[in-house]
Amino acid sequence: MDVQREHDLVLPARGPLDAPRDPGARFRAELDLGAHWYRAALRATREWSCPAEVFRRRRLHYVIGGEAFDLLLAIERLAAEAPPGAVSASELHRLLVQGLPPLQIPVAEFAVALGTVTYKAYLNYFYGVTVEEALLHAVELETDKAHALDAAVTDAAYVRVYDAELAALLTEFTAARGRSTLVRLNWNDAKEFTYWLFRRRLRAQPPARIASDTKKALDHLRRLRGLGAADSPDPLRPDAPDGDPRMTPPPTVAVIDLAPSEPLHFRG
Repeated sequence: MDVQREHDLVLPARGPLDAPRDPGARFRAELDLGAHWYRAALRATREWSCPAEVFRRRRLHYVIGGEAFDLLLAIERLAAEAPPGAVSASELHRLLVQGLPPLQIPVAEFAVALGTVTYKAYLNYFYGVTVEEALLHAVELETDKAHALDAAVTDAAYVRVYDAELAALLTEFTAARGRSTLVRLNWNDAKEFTYWLFRRRLRAQPPARIASDTKKALDHLRRLRGLGAADSPDPLRPDAPDGDPRMTPPPTVAVIDLAPSEPLHFRG
């Protein structure tokens, strides 16, 4: 089906997309109706019901800190059980490895596709994990461009960003999770740690410093992705307007807290 025509695809008001609220079932139903796999995956995530699972002997954490949603991981999971040939392997690879979507989805459509709760949780992940990682990397480069991967330089970067050494932060993080023993961080723990650092920074630092550091991180993301100063640093929202409070941070930058009426109650 022509991509432009697919954009105008009218989904049935009743039928296979209504029941049950299963993201995998919705994804496959939309594929059967002729939707592009990327749009179908975005719309399916609004039905997401699982914070974490073991899939094919791999532990997958979709929800970080109870409020940040790893959208790309969820899309990878949906694609893993798609009918053969329904998802372009090369398009999926570019999305997962380079963060480059196969379609340029307008930000308004992107938000509607995910739904209010999932979209808020996605923004929390973008700012709390992706941007936070970029901030630390940018400060590492500022600390010593010649030895950016040096352990001492990395520790100095943590001190500059969080006013504490990495070892102290890990101890604090471990205690916050109710553990007494510091264990080696795996990939899922690392994302949890990064998001925890983000929340800690928002609580501990003055608004002007938060805004300045956020701008530094966004500018660094643009440089890494070869974008201009006016471009969105988020390739999944390529036309995010300058007025978006998450793209042009106001004096205070805060995580989007989910209202009690719309928590991330992902069903098991």
